Amino acid sequence: MKRTIATLLTLAPLTIALLLSTLLLGGCGGGLRPFPLKAPIWGDMDKRPFTQEPEEYFSSFLWDGADQMAFRPFAKFWKVDPGKEAVNVNALDEVPDSAWFVNRIGRHGMTLEQARRGPCEGPALDPKGPWVVTGAKPNGANPGFPVKGPDGRRYMVKFDGVVQGPRATAADVIVSKIYYAAGLSTPCNEVIFFDRKILQIDPEAESENEAGDKVPMSQKDLDTIFSKAIRLPDGRYRASTSLYLTGKPIGPFRYESTREDDPNDVIAHEDRRDLRGTYVLAAWTNHFDSREQNTLDMFVEVPGKGGYVQHSILDFGDCLGSIWEPPMLGRRVGHSHYLAADHVFVDLITFGIIDRPWDRNRFGKTKAVLGYYQIDNFVPDQYRPGYPNPAMLRMTERDGAWMARIVARITPLHVQAMIQAGKLQDEALEDELTEVLLGRRQKVLARWLSRVSALTDPRLVVTAHGAGLCMEDLAVTSGVSPLALRSYQARAWLGERLTPQPLTLAQRSPSVCVPLPAIDQGTAASPDHPRYLIIDLYAYAGSQSRNPARVHLYHLGGTDYRIVGLERPDHDAPPG
Repeated sequence: MKRTIATLLTLAPLTIALLLSTLLLGGCGGGLRPFPLKAPIWGDMDKRPFTQEPEEYFSSFLWDGADQMAFRPFAKFWKVDPGKEAVNVNALDEVPDSAWFVNRIGRHGMTLEQARRGPCEGPALDPKGPWVVTGAKPNGANPGFPVKGPDGRRYMVKFDGVVQGPRATAADVIVSKIYYAAGLSTPCNEVIFFDRKILQIDPEAESENEAGDKVPMSQKDLDTIFSKAIRLPDGRYRASTSLYLTGKPIGPFRYESTREDDPNDVIAHEDRRDLRGTYVLAAWTNHFDSREQNTLDMFVEVPGKGGYVQHSILDFGDCLGSIWEPPMLGRRVGHSHYLAADHVFVDLITFGIIDRPWDRNRFGKTKAVLGYYQIDNFVPDQYRPGYPNPAMLRMTERDGAWMARIVARITPLHVQAMIQAGKLQDEALEDELTEVLLGRRQKVLARWLSRVSALTDPRLVVTAHGAGLCMEDLAVTSGVSPLALRSYQARAWLGERLTPQPLTLAQRSPSVCVPLPAIDQGTAASPDHPRYLIIDLYAYAGSQSRNPARVHLYHLGGTDYRIVGLERPDHDAPPG
């Protein structure tokens, strides 16, 4: 009980508002529940400093994999879990800024240069050196070592291996910038070319042997690592560098529950829309290794006040077509978990005669480099990471649509700028990767911009004819649906009884706009007597779902209106 009270007292204002809303609305009967007359929340306060530094959390890959693939599915088989909508959502159906997520391209846009640089600020690691090697990881698919650069900053240097050309280092760079643009926290990853002569081994450097034990590092460890690196004709090596994150590492975050030693962490991770929505990004880029071991929490100090926990996602070298041996396993990546009980069971009882998507997987134009990363067999909502991710499993239609709206803002030009940052040095490879990334992007948008409304960014406009409401149709501006095939309708709900009133569209391109009706309930609307109204805007093509974007407003008199809420219902029933 004491812990519960203490937790409530430390809740961030956003969380308090969300919880109180849930309690109050849950206790009401039927009828309309109006949004309050106040600005939507755009920032959580989960970066408030606290003094007790969290303990480091160690995550075992073997245990986490067994838990997610075997123990947890068995336990959930006996549990009724109807699921629910995400908790950290504001009145406009968006996610506020926090230690987990920052609105970037989805709300503020990005220049092509900003997209290319991603989280990188200042000069890159100097390829002329010297670099002081402080350790080594000679084992694994993408071996590497940490270094201290001449700028005093620390970096992880990783290589490609000998099978797939420059895919691994390029993927680590390109996809980190995609996730960053979408709003997640990622390290600054860049491709670099350097001469091995610039390396100096720190006398105290240690390496990891095959048993996983730490031993003194030697030139032999570097020889092992460089044997798996791409070497250019001029003798330089290709690698990716990952700048260490700011703060003290305290281990990965989990995709479920909360971190008990972080008083700011009060929303169950599986109920965070920003983490649920990473399913859409993972499907787009084939980030099948999206598990908790590829995340990192950093305790960031605030001078004189303690610190707070910043949550980041890292290690994207598996993306864009990583292949596994044997080939039959590699073809399943993205289509099935490492151990998918449902697929195994069905294949057993049908003797494997069912045609699976991975049975048709073949290498593309660049053969092994991009492996099976293709468009044809990609079905966005059937994507599966290596093993189940608790937050992704909880993703609802609205969560997926939210991330798809962000992906729609990552234009083809943004994608090309990010690919250029991968420095593939092969025009044919660059062309194929561009084609596949954009093709899969269109499938993602077509899937998640069609079932809940694709109308977004409500805004008020005032002209000589009065006030109006405009919204952008992302299905049109992203190229998913031609304007000629789109149909639009609008209606208003007025007065205490929410009387419906059809509205005539004032504009349908490039924005969908309708005039706002004045409300007179005996006395004219004014700041002291605001009137509530709801506008339903519909945008659809053919047989698509005709669910509205439902905008809640207050009329304060004359042309003065305030937008206070936005809903995307999965039905066309009247409000309330």
